[in-house]
Amino acid sequence: MFKRKNRLSKFLIPIIAFSILFSLACSSEGPQGPVGPQGKQGVAGEKGDPGIPGIQGISGPPGPAGIQGLVGESAPQPQATIITIHNKQFTPNESIEIWGSGFNSRETVTISMQFSDTLKVIIGTIVATESGSFSLKTKPLSNNTKIKSQLTNNTIYTLLAEGSDSSKSSTAIKIIPEQIIPPYLISPNANLIVAAAVPNGSTVAYGSGFMPNENFIIAVVLTKDNNKILGGGSANNSGSFKLESIVDLSPGIYTALATGGEGSSASAPLLISLDK
Repeated sequence: MFKRKNRLSKFLIPIIAFSILFSLACSSEGPQGPVGPQGKQGVAGEKGDPGIPGIQGISGPPGPAGIQGLVGESAPQPQATIITIHNKQFTPNESIEIWGSGFNSRETVTISMQFSDTLKVIIGTIVATESGSFSLKTKPLSNNTKIKSQLTNNTIYTLLAEGSDSSKSSTAIKIIPEQIIPPYLISPNANLIVAAAVPNGSTVAYGSGFMPNENFIIAVVLTKDNNKILGGGSANNSGSFKLESIVDLSPGIYTALATGGEGSSASAPLLISLDK
């Protein structure tokens, strides 16, 4: 019995020892081998969604100011108006009465008779009122030898009003050998209504029956040779207008006269009262 166990031990011990050595050999790692060659680049993946926009940065400081441009020419005063009173046809021996409105306050206005682009002769100078209006009566045109030498009968000439502050307006007159139409004729179809007012108060004038788009001026007749201009403008397409103005007059009843640049005219009473 003992001899059999001894033989078995002799047989098992080498096997167990070999198994232990084999296990140890398998469990331990060997030294790391060299790095292999790099592989080929893979296919590019799909493009991702765009990211969320970042917060807007702070505005930078403003740049330097540019060079100032050249000063433009002054534009003519668009509302400036002149008309000749009572008529648009004159003989060389007649004076011409001219009314103006819409000019600048206290502006010096020069009236010239224009014969060509290069020739114009001054026939009067006046300073506009605080409200920009004026009335001027010239001497007979034949008194000026330079004008007389240029006049031709049945010819139309331009009267040009130029203000010292660049206001500008013009109207046309015709020179005739003798006067046929009465110089003062109220147009039968023109009408004027003027509301009563208090001293230094406002009044409203309404006109109708004037020529379409006709320029007009309204004045208060103070005496035979003295008028006070209230203002002016242009009639509408139907020949009507409305004009509001301030009346610096003492209490009383006056004649308001509306005169158009194409010959229309109308009058109406104007009451100035402390009790409007």
